[in-house]
Amino acid sequence: MQQKTTSRLSKLIKSKKAKVGIVGMGYVGSALAEAVKSGGFSILGFDIDSEKVAKINSLGKKNFQATENIKRLEECDVIAICVPTPVDEYNRPNFSILTKAASGIAANLKKGQLVILESSVAPQTTRNLLYPILASGSQLKGSDFFLAFSPERVDPGNGKFNVTNTPKVVSGIDEASLKLATLFYSSFVEKVYPVSSLEAAEMTKVLENVFRLVNISLINEINQFTKSIGIDIWEVIGAASTKPFGFLAHYPGPGAGGDCIPVLPYHLLDAAAKTKVNLKVVEAAAAVNEAQPQKVAQKAVEVINGKFVKNGHNPNVLLVGVSYKEETADIRQSPALKIWKELEKSGMNVSYHDPYVQNINGYTSKKLTSKTVREHDLIIITTAHKKIPYRTLVRSKKPLIDTKNTLSKYRQPHIIRL
Repeated sequence: MQQKTTSRLSKLIKSKKAKVGIVGMGYVGSALAEAVKSGGFSILGFDIDSEKVAKINSLGKKNFQATENIKRLEECDVIAICVPTPVDEYNRPNFSILTKAASGIAANLKKGQLVILESSVAPQTTRNLLYPILASGSQLKGSDFFLAFSPERVDPGNGKFNVTNTPKVVSGIDEASLKLATLFYSSFVEKVYPVSSLEAAEMTKVLENVFRLVNISLINEINQFTKSIGIDIWEVIGAASTKPFGFLAHYPGPGAGGDCIPVLPYHLLDAAAKTKVNLKVVEAAAAVNEAQPQKVAQKAVEVINGKFVKNGHNPNVLLVGVSYKEETADIRQSPALKIWKELEKSGMNVSYHDPYVQNINGYTSKKLTSKTVREHDLIIITTAHKKIPYRTLVRSKKPLIDTKNTLSKYRQPHIIRL
């Protein structure tokens, strides 16, 4: 029975007649949709956000619709899950969004469909969490549907790499699922890299993100030491980067943000704890990253106390850039927002400018003019968007904390680096 079903879905994929459902139309789901569309498939996007659904449908793109109606999953041949897998306030994995999506899929799952999880998770999540929900909720046997895991590698704001030209790691719960998932992604991705198990693919994404967090935290700690003895860490990084092997540059800053780099290590720590394995390096790196926004806020307090007499008013601080990385509007786990919170705890009035984020938490992005700068006692560059008029900041002579070394060519006393 499975061989016949495999043959049917394989033919649909090869002929581009397979209809693709994408559950979760955020950054990852939207990027995947564009790539799938370039491969010639019809797409049905699913999201609980009615405004997002309406916006997609208003574009009138051929063969690309969106809906809130989960029952329409029955129309699809391939279903990709692209929902967030955050951590809670105690940094424990929160799978509520994933399990809700999985339950909705299970209730509408039909024989012969291929379900692919793209959300970032720790090893064994696809097999031990997702699969049982799909199997029990659909009352289908494991051989009646196909299950794969292929970690998303979307990099918001990256103008060079996208879904189609970034190698795709693919895995399946069985050989048939792996072959179908490989065939599907090969239809629109330049290079597909199959691996032996779901767990190997899950761990691939975990390793990628933990590697980044450990090195970002390392350079932020090293920066504290080099600064204490008068060494310019940026000069050191530049010199170390001349080595053509064995070194990959990472840079100090306000901390790593986004829904992957600062989050996935906690998924790993949770999984490791269940096997009684202590990952001390990962744990330390996560702690360093958590503390980095506080260090920026402490620096702000030092600058304010060293430069100003408050004259009865709380200092006004302008954050320049609040998204978690450059050239994107994504604010998830943004260090800037954590810095904002710490500054307010210290009694400062905070406002912001960001060309990509117009509104946040009841605040509106201020236009970055000379007048705006004059109205603030301190400026902090937290995200170095290209669209920001940096000359306006430099000319103001107002104290400026540059957490990204954006103004490295300006050696002026009012510009303070971390």
